[in-house]
Amino acid sequence: MRPLYCDESIWIPVADGLRRRGWTVFTVRGQGRLGDPDSEQLSYARENDWLLVTFDDDFLSLVKRDSLDHAGIVFVRQADRDIGDVVKAVDKHLEQRDADDHGIGYC
Repeated sequence: MRPLYCDESIWIPVADGLRRRGWTVFTVRGQGRLGDPDSEQLSYARENDWLLVTFDDDFLSLVKRDSLDHAGIVFVRQADRDIGDVVKAVDKHLEQRDADDHGIGYC
């Protein structure tokens, strides 16, 4: 599977939990891109062929409304979930996702 790029809405412990499960994870903070517009975050992930992992549905709007290209998005439902639940949901989604899938996935 391609590396993950966790945007700034994803809690740092979630990124850490995904790393512990064996995923290669980059974060907005780790890449020095905090505060960059969502469109630039999406482009950065695409340029690196990273799956963008986010709680932020603004990315879905950018892709659908503005037809921005992307390398794949994992939109994570945050409501009523703790860190462990989010890590498990994303891990399960990634295990079932084709490595070449550049679409939008929901978990």
